[in-house]
Amino acid sequence: GKTNAADVIRMLAHNALTRALIMEAGVLLPLVALLRAGTEQDKANAARALSGLVMDQNTRTQIMDAGALPLLVKLLRTGTELGKAEAARATSRLAQGPFLLRVVNAGALPPLIALVCPLCAGSKAGAGNNACLVLERTAADPRFCELVRELGAVGALATAAHMSGCGWADKARAALHAICPTQDEIERALMATYLENCILHAQRDASASCFESLASLAGPVSKGHDVVFRLSDGEIGCSRLLLARASPYYEKYLFGGTAESASVVVEPDPDFSSAAHIAL
Repeated sequence: GKTNAADVIRMLAHNALTRALIMEAGVLLPLVALLRAGTEQDKANAARALSGLVMDQNTRTQIMDAGALPLLVKLLRTGTELGKAEAARATSRLAQGPFLLRVVNAGALPPLIALVCPLCAGSKAGAGNNACLVLERTAADPRFCELVRELGAVGALATAAHMSGCGWADKARAALHAICPTQDEIERALMATYLENCILHAQRDASASCFESLASLAGPVSKGHDVVFRLSDGEIGCSRLLLARASPYYEKYLFGGTAESASVVVEPDPDFSSAAHIAL
């Protein structure tokens, strides 16, 4: 099928002669179509095949002009771990010389920075190494060095460079030194990243605590409730916000601007049992 065809192209692309023949055969548009609308495995294979087809400036131009770049960026953002890794590989092969500007303008830097951080979902050695390569080249270009800083690459690279067991620590250090030439700058970046992580965890803890407090409101009707269920075996009080978070039915029922939205009495969700309402 299409997945196997993309995989065969990927394997054939390792040879310079077959690469040229494959390009002449017109495989670019079918590969881009797979990248656009294929399965997750199709997209990963297509990205891998495209990276193997990159030979020189001419092939980079052909691949980009075929519309592959924005689809690779989308795969960097939303793909599976394998898809992100293959998209990072292809983007790294494309992001060289005069083509670096097109990669930056396509929005590739933020998802690449996310892949650099070993704490982020989707990070793996192949993706991290290739992301670091792109960031190192970008940081070495005076046009983009400040942009790389503003996007938070320093913190992600510093974390990867100093984290024990990170498979792309060496590449991260190389990219980091391209942005921050002195150790003092690197240490300040590490401290800033640490503080940002502390704030993020504190915000998550606060949100969790708030939601737990809302959940604790469910039960016998009391002053703390703003809605009431009338069930066959009695009444249950609860919070509008909690119900809306728990069920699309109640989100529409309670915040849909209808007459029922203003009522303090709620009709039970037909998809929920009495036990489920009590559990809420």
